[in-house]
Amino acid sequence: MKRTLIIIMLMLASTLSMAQLSPSAEGIRQKLAEYARSKGMKTNYEGDALSIQRDSLNYAVDFSAVSPVIVVIRLFDIDITSCDPACIRKTANYINLFFSTIKASITPDGKCIRLSTSSLVNDAQSVTATLDQNLSTLAMAWQYCSQKYDEFVYNKDFANLRIPFEVYSVNIVNVDKDDNLVTEYGEDIKSADTQYINSELSIIAYEEGDYQIDVKFVLPDGTFSKAADDGLDYTFSNIIHMTQGQATYIGGGWGSPNPGTWAPGNYELIFYYKDKPFYAKPFTIH
Repeated sequence: MKRTLIIIMLMLASTLSMAQLSPSAEGIRQKLAEYARSKGMKTNYEGDALSIQRDSLNYAVDFSAVSPVIVVIRLFDIDITSCDPACIRKTANYINLFFSTIKASITPDGKCIRLSTSSLVNDAQSVTATLDQNLSTLAMAWQYCSQKYDEFVYNKDFANLRIPFEVYSVNIVNVDKDDNLVTEYGEDIKSADTQYINSELSIIAYEEGDYQIDVKFVLPDGTFSKAADDGLDYTFSNIIHMTQGQATYIGGGWGSPNPGTWAPGNYELIFYYKDKPFYAKPFTIH
């Protein structure tokens, strides 16, 4: 989606309330605009809404005409007309599962995806105190949209496999021998910091059971890493007990306790079940 989704400034008339704002809502809007400008953001009144530009992203803030005021902060709608519908739906579902405060939805015409957060407030301070955090969370959700859409498209060929579970997403983490994070989520993994590259699999299991997951740790030269003379066709194997429903499981780590284990380059983890690949996760070590 970072290659195919484009943020566009759409006409707000179809999405913003046309009812006259109450004095309370209008006061909150004015205070919010003043606060945003004091933080270097650009603002503009759009009908009964407020538009805010921060960095390279544009946001709209809608206000209900009733009291207490419902304030909805959202990214300007994102064009998805050139995207794969199934992968877009999976992306929206992932955002709703991963972010407790963000709602991802697809507009009724199917042309845009919308990311928003809402709150019920009685005064302007309730909104200004959380504005920076809400904008940052929406920006992060947009970044995840881009990354996860690409991941789902990359694995599209595996979508119809007849296996008793479905991988919803994979996160790559850099941890030490005790599984403590060395690199925080969302940060680039630096070669000098690498120890064990581990995977976290978000899985929906349709049947509870013990499943052997085989993994290939593919190196930048296209070969895969494995222990010397182990005779295996995979880097390592794990038996994961899955309960019915959605959960996150550790897919296993590969490396050493010595910082700087892995050189910079483009890597990939390929996951197998009964000798058939069912998910692949490319990642970069910087």
